[in-house]
Amino acid sequence: MGQPRITAPLVITTLGALIVIIALSAVGWTVIGNLNDQAGKGDHVEVLAAALAVSRHSSSLAATGAVQSNAGMTRASVIEARRSIAGLKTEIANSLALLEGKGHADRVSRINEHANLLVSNIDLIENGRPDLLRAMLAGVQNHQKLSMSTTRELVPAISGSLDNQYYFMTSGKSDSRDRVAAGSEAFSQEEFIRYTHMSTLLNSVAVAHSSLAVVSRMVNPNLVANLEEAFDTATQRMERSVEYLAENGGPELDPRVIPLSERLIETGAGQGNYFDALRTRLVMFARERELIAANERILDGLQAEVDALVQDVERDYTASKASSSQGASTGRIIMLIVGIVGVIGTLLAAGYFAFRTSQPGTGSSETTD
Repeated sequence: MGQPRITAPLVITTLGALIVIIALSAVGWTVIGNLNDQAGKGDHVEVLAAALAVSRHSSSLAATGAVQSNAGMTRASVIEARRSIAGLKTEIANSLALLEGKGHADRVSRINEHANLLVSNIDLIENGRPDLLRAMLAGVQNHQKLSMSTTRELVPAISGSLDNQYYFMTSGKSDSRDRVAAGSEAFSQEEFIRYTHMSTLLNSVAVAHSSLAVVSRMVNPNLVANLEEAFDTATQRMERSVEYLAENGGPELDPRVIPLSERLIETGAGQGNYFDALRTRLVMFARERELIAANERILDGLQAEVDALVQDVERDYTASKASSSQGASTGRIIMLIVGIVGVIGTLLAAGYFAFRTSQPGTGSSETTD
């Protein structure tokens, strides 16, 4: 029997087969490890990124809508705010769309509900802002008109009349009378009552004007009752003095006093008066504040749901990672066994082939004499 003959081609073929088996085993080992690292990571990362994006953009949206309407707002600033709000709404909608179909349906549904309610409230605030700003502007304009009418016309007219009346009472002289009056005539009861009503009217006008000046610009509803009471008390006194002076004003009374005083009373008590405008404005302010406060609560609820979703995703990912690690370990063991079997099989096949080629009659072994 001949000895096995190991030829060069056999060696090369066997080494090549071994190298291929070892290389494939190494590649398989690496691939299994990479698959384990990536197992479930894609969806989990997308869900986390989308959820955090919803939270971030919702917070920005709530902050933008939380700015209360004020006199410092301009048309340009309102337009810029609306442009920013539109962009944030788009980002929120895109982020919510990414959450769809990624599992956690109940949690995602609640996040959707909170986000949509927040967007709806922001829309209500922005839709109501133009009317509120117009009401505020009207209040500022009313204040300006009140100042023009009262401080520049009515008060000087009453003060001048009062000075003329006092001068007549003390001197008996008057630019409005043809003759000089005697002392008792100038300081008669009628002249004294006339002077008293002029003085009362001046003081009452000051109180009424101050009340209306605050009302035309105020935003605090807690002060309305006190201001209205102060104005009503002042106008009641004004009406009594106006009624008397309209009949008994005397030549010293400036003719502007009566119509301007009646206009001031009408400003605070007539149809469409300052207090009515204030109540309308305060209703809009209250509505805006309610929506802003509601948005804070909505944002808290949304953030709680996002935090819970993040915890759910992290928990699911941990469980998925553990399961994948177990599967990877099993796969690596199988790959190792396959590699070892392949190496042993290759060596056995090479030995068998070498043995076969050494047998007589194969045409490949050496002959002896």
